[in-house]
Amino acid sequence: MRLRPHHALCIQKFTGHGYDDRFTEHMTAICETLRNSPETKVNIISSCDELCAVCPHNLAGKCATLEKVEAMDAQVAKALGVRPGGALPWEALASQARKNIFETDEFIKICGACQWYDLCRTTKI
Repeated sequence: MRLRPHHALCIQKFTGHGYDDRFTEHMTAICETLRNSPETKVNIISSCDELCAVCPHNLAGKCATLEKVEAMDAQVAKALGVRPGGALPWEALASQARKNIFETDEFIKICGACQWYDLCRTTKI
């Protein structure tokens, strides 16, 4: 599965809310796949990924909020010690995100300006 670095956070905090019904259904399916198969290999990329496929911000393969997304990706990649082109099992990536971001002040630094932050802040993993 191809994922942008910051989506390692979004997937773990997803509660069934999304930009629209199509996106929410797609996100739910991806989350269930990873929950049921934590050994799934995740390829880290720096462009539109599996989650972006039906995102309303995806304009012909380019993110309409690219500047914000690239900044989040860079911060997450640094905190997790990953980079585009790398690959690891989902559970390893998720575990690193919990330890290096969700359990530290990095969470608010990285996600504090995101529209979903208040929802994610109160969501248990």
